[in-house]
Amino acid sequence: MARIEQTDWLETFVAVIDHGSFSAAARALHRAQSRVSTHVAALERTLGGTLVDRSHRPIGPTELGTAFLPHARAVLTALEKGAEAVDAHSGTPRGRVVIGCHPSVSAGFLPGVLATLHAAHPFLRIELTEHTTPDLVSGIVSGRFHIAIHSLAADPPSEDLRSVHLWTERYVAIIPPDHPLLTEGDAASAGLAPQALEAHPLIAIAQPGAAVDPDTGSALLAWELEIPLAWQSEQPQTVVNLARQGLGIGVLNALAASVCDTSGTVVVPVGTAADGRQVAATRDRRTTSPSVDVVFQAILAATPPPGVQPARPVTAPEGASVPSPTTGRTTPAAP
Repeated sequence: MARIEQTDWLETFVAVIDHGSFSAAARALHRAQSRVSTHVAALERTLGGTLVDRSHRPIGPTELGTAFLPHARAVLTALEKGAEAVDAHSGTPRGRVVIGCHPSVSAGFLPGVLATLHAAHPFLRIELTEHTTPDLVSGIVSGRFHIAIHSLAADPPSEDLRSVHLWTERYVAIIPPDHPLLTEGDAASAGLAPQALEAHPLIAIAQPGAAVDPDTGSALLAWELEIPLAWQSEQPQTVVNLARQGLGIGVLNALAASVCDTSGTVVVPVGTAADGRQVAATRDRRTTSPSVDVVFQAILAATPPPGVQPARPVTAPEGASVPSPTTGRTTPAAP
């Protein structure tokens, strides 16, 4: 029987498959890419076959790798649960918690949350991974993240997930200072009606090949606008920079704009808070973990970023009903 000498090999193999490349896995694990390659090669030698198909991008598992992957995950999960059992016995959380979130959330909200958590629970290991809206809830379902902080513009979370509305943030336009829009009704101070965007090229977040990101798409739908993007990027700062160069009007959520360098532009609210991006924290109801519990409750209890509209209530006691931000109905809060 093959003897796997290091659990690091398993962790590395799973990260390579989850992230689709050796370089992305190296960044996620804070390891040198050469070490990641060495770990996977050692695991393949031990098992006597190729686990990773390196001939395509993004890379994926071979048939052997597909067969082995759930067992690797199960071993890592069992080790985490063992560590959590020790934590529960000692009263000192030491587990690993992965948070998937938007880049604006990791820059504009989580640093303060993590500083508070680190002061209270210095042995917790918290890792951040940044993604766009379509990938975040799916990452919870697949087990890549323990917690996601994401927009509710995508498909609603399944019944297996607990999702709590944190805040709503308006959308803003990023406008060059000499643009004609700024002379229309004192837009800089009063804000813009969404229809004012219709006659101008738009710049927004979108993945390659996509018409628009679900967040911006939901806002355009609420505004009853059908405007194709003139320019797109997956990075908010690039949206700002393109607008600064006069290529169009950038449209971002307010938190994303607040963590960008917007010098040389004018940031103007668009529409109303009711049209804004709703942000929620989500975790899997089916899994129990003292470490995840601690982090999730800290996120719910934290003060939302400046300039957003907090959900009411911001936090919910265990067992209470949580208002649904999309339907208005309440669902039982689960640990």
